[in-house]
Amino acid sequence: MDTPMENTGFGSAPTNPTSSGGTGSMASASSGYCPTCGQSRSASTNSALEQFLGRLGITDEMITNLKSSIQNVDIEEYLTTARDYLKGGSEKATTYAKENPGKVAAGVAVLAVGTGLLISALNRD
Repeated sequence: MDTPMENTGFGSAPTNPTSSGGTGSMASASSGYCPTCGQSRSASTNSALEQFLGRLGITDEMITNLKSSIQNVDIEEYLTTARDYLKGGSEKATTYAKENPGKVAAGVAVLAVGTGLLISALNRD
Protein backbone atom coordinates (compact mmCIF):
# COMPACT_ATOMS: atom_id res chain seq x y z
CA MET A 1 0.00 0.00 0.00
CA ASP A 2 1.27 3.46 -0.87
CA THR A 3 1.86 5.82 2.00
CA PRO A 4 1.42 9.56 1.44
CA MET A 5 4.47 11.76 1.66
CA GLU A 6 3.98 14.45 4.27
CA ASN A 7 4.77 18.13 3.83
CA THR A 8 5.47 17.95 0.10
CA GLY A 9 4.12 19.84 -2.87
CA PHE A 10 2.28 23.10 -3.31
CA GLY A 11 0.37 24.32 -0.27
CA SER A 12 1.80 21.65 1.98
CA ALA A 13 1.25 21.97 5.68
CA PRO A 14 1.72 19.83 8.75
CA THR A 15 -0.98 17.19 8.84
CA ASN A 16 -2.97 16.09 11.82
CA PRO A 17 -2.80 12.27 12.00
CA THR A 18 -6.09 12.06 13.88
CA SER A 19 -7.99 14.05 11.27
CA SER A 20 -9.67 12.24 8.43
CA GLY A 21 -10.08 15.43 6.41
CA GLY A 22 -13.23 16.87 4.92
CA THR A 23 -16.10 18.09 7.01
CA GLY A 24 -16.43 15.01 9.22
CA SER A 25 -16.43 15.03 12.99
CA MET A 26 -12.66 14.49 13.11
CA ALA A 27 -11.89 17.63 11.08
CA SER A 28 -10.53 20.20 13.45
CA ALA A 29 -12.12 23.61 13.06
CA SER A 30 -9.63 25.19 15.45
CA SER A 31 -6.60 24.04 13.44
CA GLY A 32 -4.62 26.65 11.55
CA TYR A 33 -4.87 24.57 8.35
CA CYS A 34 -7.71 23.22 6.22
CA PRO A 35 -8.01 19.46 6.94
CA THR A 36 -8.89 18.75 3.30
CA CYS A 37 -6.26 20.64 1.32
CA GLY A 38 -3.76 21.78 3.97
CA GLN A 39 -4.05 25.50 3.07
CA SER A 40 -3.42 27.92 5.90
CA ARG A 41 -6.68 29.32 7.26
CA SER A 42 -4.96 32.55 8.24
CA ALA A 43 -3.85 33.23 4.65
CA SER A 44 -5.91 35.46 2.42
CA THR A 45 -8.49 33.49 0.45
CA ASN A 46 -7.11 34.93 -2.79
CA SER A 47 -3.41 34.78 -1.91
CA ALA A 48 -2.53 32.28 -4.66
CA LEU A 49 -4.32 34.38 -7.25
CA GLU A 50 -2.71 37.54 -5.94
CA GLN A 51 0.73 35.91 -6.11
CA PHE A 52 0.10 34.79 -9.70
CA LEU A 53 -1.08 38.23 -10.78
CA GLY A 54 1.93 39.79 -9.03
CA ARG A 55 4.24 37.59 -11.10
CA LEU A 56 2.52 38.89 -14.22
CA GLY A 57 3.22 42.47 -13.10
CA ILE A 58 -0.32 43.31 -12.02
CA THR A 59 -0.24 45.43 -8.88
CA ASP A 60 -2.73 45.68 -6.03
CA GLU A 61 -3.60 49.18 -7.22
CA MET A 62 -4.51 47.82 -10.66
CA ILE A 63 -6.73 45.17 -9.09
CA THR A 64 -8.45 47.77 -6.89
CA ASN A 65 -9.08 49.99 -9.93
CA LEU A 66 -10.51 47.05 -11.86
CA LYS A 67 -12.81 46.09 -8.98
CA SER A 68 -14.14 49.65 -8.71
CA SER A 69 -14.65 49.82 -12.49
CA ILE A 70 -16.59 46.56 -12.53
CA GLN A 71 -18.84 47.72 -9.70
CA ASN A 72 -19.90 50.72 -11.80
CA VAL A 73 -20.93 48.63 -14.82
CA ASP A 74 -24.63 48.35 -15.64
CA ILE A 75 -24.98 44.73 -16.76
CA GLU A 76 -28.62 45.10 -17.84
CA GLU A 77 -27.68 47.89 -20.26
CA TYR A 78 -25.09 45.64 -21.95
CA LEU A 79 -27.49 42.70 -22.08
CA THR A 80 -30.20 44.86 -23.64
CA THR A 81 -27.74 46.12 -26.26
CA ALA A 82 -26.62 42.54 -27.04
CA ARG A 83 -30.23 41.41 -27.41
CA ASP A 84 -30.94 44.29 -29.80
CA TYR A 85 -27.92 43.37 -31.95
CA LEU A 86 -28.97 39.72 -32.10
CA LYS A 87 -32.55 40.61 -32.94
CA GLY A 88 -31.45 43.03 -35.65
CA GLY A 89 -29.00 40.51 -37.07
CA SER A 90 -31.59 37.77 -37.39
CA GLU A 91 -34.02 40.19 -39.05
CA LYS A 92 -31.32 41.13 -41.58
CA ALA A 93 -30.60 37.46 -42.32
CA THR A 94 -34.30 36.73 -42.80
CA THR A 95 -34.72 39.69 -45.13
CA TYR A 96 -31.64 38.66 -47.17
CA ALA A 97 -32.92 35.08 -47.47
CA LYS A 98 -36.33 36.30 -48.71
CA GLU A 99 -34.77 38.68 -51.22
CA ASN A 100 -32.12 36.21 -52.49
CA PRO A 101 -33.51 32.65 -52.32
CA GLY A 102 -31.26 31.41 -55.15
CA LYS A 103 -28.07 32.53 -53.39
CA VAL A 104 -29.20 30.92 -50.13
CA ALA A 105 -30.06 27.65 -51.92
CA ALA A 106 -26.68 27.65 -53.67
CA GLY A 107 -24.92 28.24 -50.35
CA VAL A 108 -26.77 25.33 -48.75
CA ALA A 109 -25.90 23.08 -51.72
CA VAL A 110 -22.20 24.00 -51.50
CA LEU A 111 -22.26 23.33 -47.77
CA ALA A 112 -23.87 19.90 -48.34
CA VAL A 113 -21.34 18.93 -51.02
CA GLY A 114 -18.43 20.10 -48.85
CA THR A 115 -19.73 18.12 -45.89
CA GLY A 116 -20.12 15.02 -48.06
CA LEU A 117 -16.55 15.34 -49.35
CA LEU A 118 -15.21 15.81 -45.84
CA ILE A 119 -17.04 12.74 -44.54
CA SER A 120 -15.86 10.72 -47.55
CA ALA A 121 -12.23 11.74 -46.94
CA LEU A 122 -12.48 10.87 -43.24
CA ASN A 123 -13.95 7.44 -44.00
CA ARG A 124 -11.01 6.56 -46.29
CA ASP A 125 -8.55 6.74 -43.39
